[in-house]
Amino acid sequence: MRLMRLGIAVLALTAFIAPAVPAQADVPRLTPAQTEAKVTDPVPLVELRTADNGWFWTLSSSEAAAADSKYGMTPVRSKLGYLRRQPFTGSQPLFRMRLKARSAYLLTPSTSERDALVASGKYLNEGVIGHLWATQATGTAALWRMSNGVEWRVVPEGQRADFAARGYRTDGRLGFAPTTYNRAGAIYFANWDAKGNQSLLDNAERVYGRRDWWAGLRDFAGVGVEKRPWHWANEDWSDLEPSIGYYDDSQTATLEKQIKQAAGAGLDHFAFYWYWNPANGGNENYVEGLKSFLRAANRASMDFTIMPCIHPWKDGPVGLQLPAEQIDRAAQVIVDSYLSQPNFLRANDGRKVLTVCDTRGIGAGTAQGSDVPSVRRFNDAIRAKARAKFGEEILITHNADLGIETAAAGFEGRQCQGQWSPSRSYQTYVDNQRAFFASRPGVLMRCITSNFDERPRIGIQIPDPNPPTQANLEKSFRWYPDHTIDRFRALIANVQADMDASTRPALVDNFVLVYAWNEWHEGGYVEPNKRDGCLYLNAVRSGFQLTNGAGCVGNPS
Repeated sequence: MRLMRLGIAVLALTAFIAPAVPAQADVPRLTPAQTEAKVTDPVPLVELRTADNGWFWTLSSSEAAAADSKYGMTPVRSKLGYLRRQPFTGSQPLFRMRLKARSAYLLTPSTSERDALVASGKYLNEGVIGHLWATQATGTAALWRMSNGVEWRVVPEGQRADFAARGYRTDGRLGFAPTTYNRAGAIYFANWDAKGNQSLLDNAERVYGRRDWWAGLRDFAGVGVEKRPWHWANEDWSDLEPSIGYYDDSQTATLEKQIKQAAGAGLDHFAFYWYWNPANGGNENYVEGLKSFLRAANRASMDFTIMPCIHPWKDGPVGLQLPAEQIDRAAQVIVDSYLSQPNFLRANDGRKVLTVCDTRGIGAGTAQGSDVPSVRRFNDAIRAKARAKFGEEILITHNADLGIETAAAGFEGRQCQGQWSPSRSYQTYVDNQRAFFASRPGVLMRCITSNFDERPRIGIQIPDPNPPTQANLEKSFRWYPDHTIDRFRALIANVQADMDASTRPALVDNFVLVYAWNEWHEGGYVEPNKRDGCLYLNAVRSGFQLTNGAGCVGNPS
């Protein structure tokens, strides 16, 4: 590996990391570096242009932010690849060297080159910034160091010819790294048990004569009951049965099978809807599936987050609001029961990610809008309690469909969830998804909607219109008549293209939220089903180049 001889000014980057400040006497506050070390997944190698026309590289979000704000560097979204902060089997370290004469840096995997640079007196060794593969592995490509005699660049294999045409020569190979590393999670609807939505069970008993949380779905598919697809008898409803059968999510074995399915297909996490019931002083509601996940013997195979859905209405007799006087209690439950868990989802900067589904039921909020001061109090309470309990900061995002001021309400970004196009065309939804993203700038966890079809709710949660004309049915029920698996694949391709072109902050820029794992009553599911098997999970795995897991198993033992 050749050694470039340029001069560079000293930049005290060791000052980027602030000293630890204790949250309270017995709980030390984690530094940004300690928090970032919690992430074991590959994270993006960030490139910045220095004030002296050199280049600087880091895996640290806090270091990159300080380089920008304190040292006049300019972030460049170069899409170089993804490295790990920790060593792994088959890895090699990557050292960052700083020239003393002016603000420029180079990277090297070579300990001999590192030592020779330091011995020359012209360079300072800033240590290991990350780890990449020493030899090529599945899903990786080479990273090269190239130079034009004035500057060094880190160049992915796919850009090497372009740099050579611009007069750069190859110094050597730095190693191998994934060019894309996506973290896809799926929304989990934990209401498939006897303690779930009691009004749904009441209505199921009235309509179908049994207290069955799978009523409607089982009846459309005709599994174990007389087939009753109401007004859509000519359509194929055989997909409305999970591969593992109609299940009870309060049973730990159910979640253990679903974890095998999801993790095998490469999914990174489940995002569980989380509800609050204000009765009797307030407590969480509809959490049987979530508790089963936490009991699962294989729970470490996936991360998880919760999505507080604080709706401004009741679910039958059950309230879903969070009164102002119960905010502190709800925040304590969230921190103690969930944020304290070791496999709670973390962003690329190491912070745990709480994704809020609805804020309109917090404090004095209504269906028309959120009570922003109360929402801010909710978020502040969660952050304060997390600092006090385990000394960490929390990243909190909100539903991108909420008309709420992100910063004023105490959020740092958005996540999107299920998407419905009033056009009733799935193709239109697919075509417009990137425009939707563009209208929500800043930190965003993107989403994809597998489908939307609420017709199996007929009679149970949505009345049968009278007369049941096509026009009346379309007024009463939302569904995409033009949905196909190929259009779902096109959606994934569009979202991947948006990620490839992104200039957003890197915090969750490679995260995708799938609507949904098991919103069976609304047609949003990628959970394997008896008709299609792993068709939808395989589309997600292939389209987002997910490499974790050995592949989807439709019905694991």
